[in-house]
Amino acid sequence: MASNPFFSREFPSSLEAMPEVLGHALTVLADRHWIDPGHEFSARLCLEEAMVNAVTHGNKCNHARRVRVEMAEEGDLCHISIFDEGHGFNPDCVPPPDTVHTGGRGLCLIKHYMERVRFDDAGNRLEMWLRRCHTQPAGGQSA
Repeated sequence: MASNPFFSREFPSSLEAMPEVLGHALTVLADRHWIDPGHEFSARLCLEEAMVNAVTHGNKCNHARRVRVEMAEEGDLCHISIFDEGHGFNPDCVPPPDTVHTGGRGLCLIKHYMERVRFDDAGNRLEMWLRRCHTQPAGGQSA
């Protein structure tokens, strides 16, 4: 993660604790013009899928473990990292979803909507890059 995240939050590894952090992250992304208010579908989908995977697959819903979300600016890209405290996994071993096996659907969607996706070597940190929304006024100033 970049040295100066503009957003950093942790939450206990439960699906009930997740919506507050997700909502706050989306508000901050909109306030900083990374997404257009009212048009945050792909950002919401990717953040939610990554957080759900960290809670359920990474931390196995163990409330003693934490999930951390960080976001930092890297030029015209927003670098988003989702960390869990699980044992990690090999993303290359997740088969693409099909009509019979729906596992891996979240990763497939994240790879589709994000500019770039990467996992750390341990497999417990997902990094994704979001391109700034297209309606951002020139010079980065609010209208």
